[in-house]
Amino acid sequence: MSEIDKNYNYFMSHLKELYAKYPGKFLVLKECEVVDAFDDLATAYKNAVDKYGQGHFSIQECKSDRPEGYVEVFSSSCVSF
Repeated sequence: MSEIDKNYNYFMSHLKELYAKYPGKFLVLKECEVVDAFDDLATAYKNAVDKYGQGHFSIQECKSDRPEGYVEVFSSSCVSF
């Protein structure tokens, strides 16, 4: 399992407590731990790349305390997800 998958699983399994602490923030996750929180994605990404290097972290928007708030549907005329 990749670090991104592990971080996402950690995020989803701790969703209620993370949302209570970081509502609306963009969380930088590394090794199944929140290492930073920012108000916007661009700042979160820039700081995380500067600190950890590309590909060594993940970012998750903490937008809801409900798992169904993280289900998104994308579609096009060729492909549907």
